[in-house]
Amino acid sequence: MNEFQVIKTKGEYEPWWFFEDWQSDIEASFTYTEKTEAMTKYLEMARELVGTYPHHAAKKTVLLATWSEDETQYCEECDDDIQTFHGLILFQNGEVYEPTREEKVLYFSFLEREIEEST
Repeated sequence: MNEFQVIKTKGEYEPWWFFEDWQSDIEASFTYTEKTEAMTKYLEMARELVGTYPHHAAKKTVLLATWSEDETQYCEECDDDIQTFHGLILFQNGEVYEPTREEKVLYFSFLEREIEEST
């Protein structure tokens, strides 16, 4: 049986940097056995993030980072302010989900347009 997870993160790195402690940045996690339910939740959250933050970037289609240049956090180690990123990840069985070409068109085309328009 497949397990799908939609994970929302907030931290100093984009969600595609899976550093050792990346899971400490998880704000919310939703688990589904049905892919369509996971896709629906991912898209709902992606639209909300893209609508809230003026900057967006994505890798592998389902690793989404959003941010506002005004939102930073102080880093004691580097003695400077660093960017705060709001991320969204879609996993299938613990691995980054790779959507098919059809799924990219059906589910993620709005996101690609948003990202292209923001660059």
